[in-house]
Amino acid sequence: MTKHRYLTKSRFKIATECPTKLFYTGKKEYPNTMLDDPFLAALADAGHQVGELAKQYYPNGFDITTLT
Repeated sequence: MTKHRYLTKSRFKIATECPTKLFYTGKKEYPNTMLDDPFLAALADAGHQVGELAKQYYPNGFDITTLT
């Protein structure tokens, strides 16, 4: 059975930079070596902070936690 690969915001951004990157992103045969970068981890944490701020502005909004 084939695993579905969704076009998320992050993957869309990658595709606009380089369509070939989109092809290789998320494939276990081509691991992402940037996952251990502390600077990128801090940027991801900032993304979570933006999400929490949005919840304060829109308390009746929907929190999407899964892709399905």
